[in-house]
Amino acid sequence: MDSKTAEQCILFENRLSKRERHLKKWAKRTDTYAYRLYDRDIPEIPLCLDRYEDIQGRVYLVLYLYERPYEKDETEENLWLEAMRETAAKVLEVAPENIFVKRRRRQKNRQEASSQYAKYTEKDFYTTVKEGGLLFEVNLSSYLDTGLFFDHRILRNTVRSESRNKNMLNLFCYTGSFSVYAASGGASRVDSVDLSAVYLERSRRNLALNGFTDSSRYALIQSDVISFLRNTKQRWDIIVLDPPTFSNSKKTDTVLDINRDWPLLTSLCINRLNRDGTLYFSTNSRSLKFDEAVLRSACPQDLSITDISEKTVPEDFRNKKIHRCIKITLI
Repeated sequence: MDSKTAEQCILFENRLSKRERHLKKWAKRTDTYAYRLYDRDIPEIPLCLDRYEDIQGRVYLVLYLYERPYEKDETEENLWLEAMRETAAKVLEVAPENIFVKRRRRQKNRQEASSQYAKYTEKDFYTTVKEGGLLFEVNLSSYLDTGLFFDHRILRNTVRSESRNKNMLNLFCYTGSFSVYAASGGASRVDSVDLSAVYLERSRRNLALNGFTDSSRYALIQSDVISFLRNTKQRWDIIVLDPPTFSNSKKTDTVLDINRDWPLLTSLCINRLNRDGTLYFSTNSRSLKFDEAVLRSACPQDLSITDISEKTVPEDFRNKKIHRCIKITLI
């Protein structure tokens, strides 16, 4: 190990120790067993480290290396990454085999933006974690993302607190975490829409883990979201719209580019809201330019539009611009 890597290992160790001491108390207080410990805190250590404690008390780590803005020898990079993995294992007292290492590359085009949902490896490693008193299945190995987006934890809880006796629509539902929270909040009906049968099956398993097995009340709908919104006559009290930045699935002729299509998607959602209903529109796109005037032009209804992004970024994220979240209420 060269001297520079050794110095960075010490910096990483110190930062992890500090963050663990702080977040352990927060996690216990908030009943959170899956959270981010390190969020590219130190510029020269471009890593994210997520901690998962399953319901048996076993701890796993997912370590992400973000692509550097310059070329680095692949062999050197692998040695450096192994040194950081060993540091995390030592500091957090986690067996090295319980650490999953992945790489996040800068997305240079639409195809790469869509590739984050492709399979990372063929070997699945599923376990179950607890968040907010609810259970969620995560796959720590096979995909770049595990199935539970930590940055939406606060918004999930908001949806739960507002769901009693209301019907809720979860679009691009992924693994159904918003649906589970709405069901646990006493929603009268929860509809989850996704084009992927794989994601809908994972949503079904997450709902079932928490005792929500009535398919007439917790419906899983396989459909292109735009087609679904154009064809449905149903209305909802709460709609969650958290789309991918880009999607070009072979299952549909529709190509989604959220930077281009957000006015269409949000207006279609607003047209399916009940009076006093709320749409939560969230995006991780850094390029999207949300223009309230554009939305009001597309939707002549009376709307209350509030950017709640700052209030929805949780304690474990140093990056306070991890997502944007807009609350839109039909008055």
